[in-house]
Amino acid sequence: MGNNAQEAILKVKMDLGNEAVILNTRKVRKKGLFSIFTKPVVEVLAAIDDDFSGKKDKAPAKNVEKQAQKDNSTQKDINFKTNSEQKEEKIEFLENKVNNMETMLQKIFEQVQTSNHTVAAPVKQERQEKPNSKILTQFYNNLIKNEVEEEIAKKLVDAVRKKVGDTSNINDTASMLYNIISGILGKPETIGLKEDKKPTIIIFVGPTGVGKTTTLAKIAANYSLNLKKNVGLITADTYRIAAVEQLKTYAEILGMPVNVIYAPNEIKDAIKLYSDKDVVLIDTAGRSCRNKSQFDELKSLIIASEADEVYLVLSSTTSVRNCNDLLSNYSFLKDYKLIFTKLDESKVNGIILNTKFRTGKNLSYVTTGQCVPDDIEVVNVDKMTKNLLGSIS
Repeated sequence: MGNNAQEAILKVKMDLGNEAVILNTRKVRKKGLFSIFTKPVVEVLAAIDDDFSGKKDKAPAKNVEKQAQKDNSTQKDINFKTNSEQKEEKIEFLENKVNNMETMLQKIFEQVQTSNHTVAAPVKQERQEKPNSKILTQFYNNLIKNEVEEEIAKKLVDAVRKKVGDTSNINDTASMLYNIISGILGKPETIGLKEDKKPTIIIFVGPTGVGKTTTLAKIAANYSLNLKKNVGLITADTYRIAAVEQLKTYAEILGMPVNVIYAPNEIKDAIKLYSDKDVVLIDTAGRSCRNKSQFDELKSLIIASEADEVYLVLSSTTSVRNCNDLLSNYSFLKDYKLIFTKLDESKVNGIILNTKFRTGKNLSYVTTGQCVPDDIEVVNVDKMTKNLLGSIS
């Protein structure tokens, strides 16, 4: 109790402590007779909250829990940082390992380059282009520009690479390629005359329009005027009247006899008429393989002539595809020599190398114009090879 509420509450705090809870306050008069003349006092009902101590005890627990959560959060951060650092360390480890492997491979590659081991060849071509590879590439491009077939050009370049490798200089490379190409072209062969005083029978075959008649006239003029041989002419090209007249004109100018036949069975009698000649040249009509009867007639004529030599005449302006078709069509010929016409009309000579490579037949003459007898010559292998190789800038 107290004279007022403040005094009463102060007493409660002093008696029960700050934890005391005020339950009720009221004014009362003191008991006894004299209380009527006194002022009422304030009575305060207070108590101590039993749960407070529990709450007080729980506070540290909550603090501990908060601290634990904080510690867990910190630990998670630490673990996250640890995992990140571990990943970075692994990545760095792998990168170092890859770098070490690259360094090791580079050293192995450099050692292989300096060795003479045969396995090193493909590595050189794939990994690093050597100076000689560039030279070979330029020569390859020159061959392709000259319309040498791609397959043949690759074989030539590969053959050089195998022999001189990728470290040779331009002179050695060019010399090796020159030797290979000139070896393929081979030594040209002209007409081989008999020594038994019997006439040498020569027959000329080939597609129409390649210049067989003019070529025959040039060869006839050369043997008659320059080599002083007795020459006789036969023509079976009766499908073109102009061809017969053309050959007759040449024969008249050169002072040679000419005989015209109209069927394969006439060829033997015509040849007998020239038993006193050194050389007998037979002109034939161009035949298309698509016309089977005409082509069969040509085959019969060649067989009936029993010619000592057969010349397949081709134009140097013929495309690669058409030339291969022609060679396939004339594959029935057992043996023959090659003559290429119109060399003056063609800027490239690849067809000559292609044909020689595919057939293996000997080269003989090339013609360089329409003039008779001047515009014909034996194949110049040196000049032909240099033209095919071209120049390297």
